[in-house]
Amino acid sequence: MDAQIGDKVRLKSGTNQGVRGVIEKVQSTKLSVRLAESGGLVRVPRSAVTNFSLAARKAWERMPQRRVGRPKGTSTTDRVSVTLRIDRELWEQFKEAESSGQIKDRTATINAWFADQLSELANQSRRKASD
Repeated sequence: MDAQIGDKVRLKSGTNQGVRGVIEKVQSTKLSVRLAESGGLVRVPRSAVTNFSLAARKAWERMPQRRVGRPKGTSTTDRVSVTLRIDRELWEQFKEAESSGQIKDRTATINAWFADQLSELANQSRRKASD
């Protein structure tokens, strides 16, 4: 399996280290990458990129039946993947807060919000039971 035109990559070294882009041309030893930020085109050795699309293709080939996330047993925490339907306007507000740095970690933030609300519900139930 090899790099393909259209693959999303991140440059590992040089003046554009850390910049993301898309492969526009694949040559024997070099790749032409269109930079996402500037739109410029750079030629880099194949070893100078992290190829996200190639990684996804390899993962899909190895585990096509796996729905989402990492293979079972590889995580250090016990989590489940959940699909939620959230109002579009609310989700846009959430993404804005994330972009501005108010939300640094989606998972930790949502876990904390759920924990706070569940704790509040438990407190309400205890108050009602004691009345």
